[in-house]
Amino acid sequence: MRRLNPSLHAKFTDPTRHFIPAPFAYREVELWVEKESIRNFVGDLASKYRLSIQVTRGFASLSMYQVAIQRAEKRGVKKILYVGDFDPSGLLIDRIAEEEMGIKVNRIALTMEQIRRLKPPSIPVNKRDSRAKDYIKKYGDRCWEVEALRPRTLYRIVEGEIRKHVPPEYLAEAETMELAAKTVKPLTERMKREFEREALRLLKEGKSPEEILAQLTSKYGLHLRKRQTIRNKTDYTG
Repeated sequence: MRRLNPSLHAKFTDPTRHFIPAPFAYREVELWVEKESIRNFVGDLASKYRLSIQVTRGFASLSMYQVAIQRAEKRGVKKILYVGDFDPSGLLIDRIAEEEMGIKVNRIALTMEQIRRLKPPSIPVNKRDSRAKDYIKKYGDRCWEVEALRPRTLYRIVEGEIRKHVPPEYLAEAETMELAAKTVKPLTERMKREFEREALRLLKEGKSPEEILAQLTSKYGLHLRKRQTIRNKTDYTG
């Protein structure tokens, strides 16, 4: 019903699946993780490589997908890197995400190749899972959680895969932009306070918001369209 009725669908929101934007994010790629525990572990790594993180918390909700699709269309996301468990349901999460998003989803951990090579501890398959029967036929009656890997090993795997998808020249440019933003931050904060004080004074004089914006733009020689273009290019908020 929600897919067929936009007005009904608009009434639903999902505050439980967090999206964490990276500063000066690399827009073409996002990092998706199955659990909050994984996000906590790789958060600094994602920030280092300018990747925003989406937490699915298992199978993602329709509301989360709606927001993620709109974000992807706006920012030009071309690929999703996924980190999740190797179990009957976990193996379906990234496939469903690919179908919903219409974007290539790469499972970078946990994979069967990694399991065979690293031999992490396993746990029994939950046979109450409706997907267990098909899974057991293909992989046997054991499954693996991402946390079964040693932290240092998981960190190395995720970083290695991320580096394949984020151009080093973008990282260098992002570092320069971030330094520039930090350098002028005291000045921009002072200007912001000054603009707000002047806007408050003009409001008390009965000026409309449109008139105030036009007056401040003219007074300070601002070129708002040009500044907005620059903001869209750098995308500091991720």
